Amino acid sequence: MMLILIIMSNFVHIIPLGLEKDRNIYLLKEYPPSKVYFLTYTSKSKDEMDYIDLVEDIKDEMESLMPLAEKKLVTVSYEDFEEIFITVFEIMIKEKQAGNEVIMHVHSGPRMADFAAWLAASITNTKTYYLRAAHYLPKGEKVTSAGVLKVIDLLRVPVIIPTQLQAYFLEYLSDNKGVITGSLRSFVNKLGMEKFGKIKSINSAIVSMSHCIRELKREQFIVIKGVSRKRQRIEITDLGRLTARAYKILKENKVSLSSISVR
Repeated sequence: MMLILIIMSNFVHIIPLGLEKDRNIYLLKEYPPSKVYFLTYTSKSKDEMDYIDLVEDIKDEMESLMPLAEKKLVTVSYEDFEEIFITVFEIMIKEKQAGNEVIMHVHSGPRMADFAAWLAASITNTKTYYLRAAHYLPKGEKVTSAGVLKVIDLLRVPVIIPTQLQAYFLEYLSDNKGVITGSLRSFVNKLGMEKFGKIKSINSAIVSMSHCIRELKREQFIVIKGVSRKRQRIEITDLGRLTARAYKILKENKVSLSSISVR
């Protein structure tokens, strides 16, 4: 059995586990890891639980190939896109802040995990690989493919990142049950003038607040319902809530919004 040796490596791999082995091992050999995060899953479905049991055997076999690497098992819900995205996003941010190079695998896990991981990789500009299998095995085999035909370095697409003020507002909404009702002036007061940077007058802050809300609505982070001529009811969307959660991770790790996105 060939061992994957680690010599002063700073590569960190994130592998959503699935019924694959060769394609993951190929990247582990190309980029010898100092640490590997294995994503595994919880589910209420019997079929998915059978799948998860098979995945455990494959994980154990891969672990035996890299005895010196630190291994971390991260469990997420099989069908919860938001949970998978936030989990992977936080790993990427923390490892990059530690000076490590993150390698994301998106060829072996369930589609939900691969999609969520690719989105997180696009925002954090993380190297993401899809490997085409040399051939696929008959149904009923323990693994689904063998060999590697081609390595594809996936494109990370531009992702809309809110401005600092927009992020503050989304965070405030998220922390307050996702709903706020009031006037523009009341929104400014709730956020606090310090959130408006160099703007010191209340009138200028109101103008900035109006522009902030308009842009968040246009990008579908929020929905707005009129209450009266001057009062609005603003509700955060699923996209807005997910963005607010990602922003909190960045803030906790002292990462600026402007430093992470592919432009």
